[in-house]
Amino acid sequence: MKKLFIFTAAFLLEACASPLTKVEPVPAAEIISQLCIKENKNVFMDDFLPEVRQQIEERNIKTQLFSPESHCNYVLTYDAQWSWDWVWTLSVYLSMAEFSVTKDDHQIGMASYTANLGPSAIGRTKNKIRPLLIELFRK
Repeated sequence: MKKLFIFTAAFLLEACASPLTKVEPVPAAEIISQLCIKENKNVFMDDFLPEVRQQIEERNIKTQLFSPESHCNYVLTYDAQWSWDWVWTLSVYLSMAEFSVTKDDHQIGMASYTANLGPSAIGRTKNKIRPLLIELFRK
């Protein structure tokens, strides 16, 4: 019985753990006025890319979608995944997001978010990526 209690307590603590984030901001010396974004067709949430663009543009950085004809000094790539929460909300939640900023094909900044299943995973995607993008493009 004691082992079951310890296992259950450990499981619940793990489930309630805060999301893991890691950010290496773009150096302040980099003045980005225009950012090209490579669209990731593997991200299936329709409103993710428009939300990313809006949040970056709130930082006074113009965005455009990357194309082979684009002449971009700065390029953002991203990835995101959603998972089902079968325990707390019976809904989909953002379980992973990654952003990378490159200049001339060299990474100059990155941000990542990984959520554990639990109450901390609940919330709107835009509210989860906002702190990442603010920190990534801080001046």
